[in-house]
Amino acid sequence: MHNPLQKDLLLLLENASNLTVDICNRFIARINQGNLTRDENPPSHLCVYFAAYDPKNRNVFMGKHIKSGLWLFNGGHVDKNESIEDALYREMKEEWGLVQKTNISAPSLFTITQIENPKRQTCGWHYDIWYFIPFQKDLFHPMQNLLSPAPLLVTKQPCLG
Repeated sequence: MHNPLQKDLLLLLENASNLTVDICNRFIARINQGNLTRDENPPSHLCVYFAAYDPKNRNVFMGKHIKSGLWLFNGGHVDKNESIEDALYREMKEEWGLVQKTNISAPSLFTITQIENPKRQTCGWHYDIWYFIPFQKDLFHPMQNLLSPAPLLVTKQPCLG
């Protein structure tokens, strides 16, 4: 019997359009093991990530990850008794200080990441659920005190030929 988080994730996988067979099979195997959150299984668990972008201006927004020191898209772990959507909005609030409720019907990408930082994290594997979230550059105002340093705005330039 699957719990609500397992059922939600299976439904997302079933409706995913850009999912490889290998990633799908690995996610399904992990779902069937149960205990999908970091609270329940520190070595292997679900994470949600979100990439804000402005399609009109062709910009993406990134933040500097405190633990890794790298410029990354934001996100985090799914908590016990939390839906994937609830985790997404909680992480947006924690990382940016804002929540833009949008019509996010399905994740844009699923990945599996091996974490190799045993001194700082108990994680071994993240089962990542990615959402690409459209924002208007002029209306995207994350709280600066939550971001260290300010978010990076990357503008895609046309190729020179």
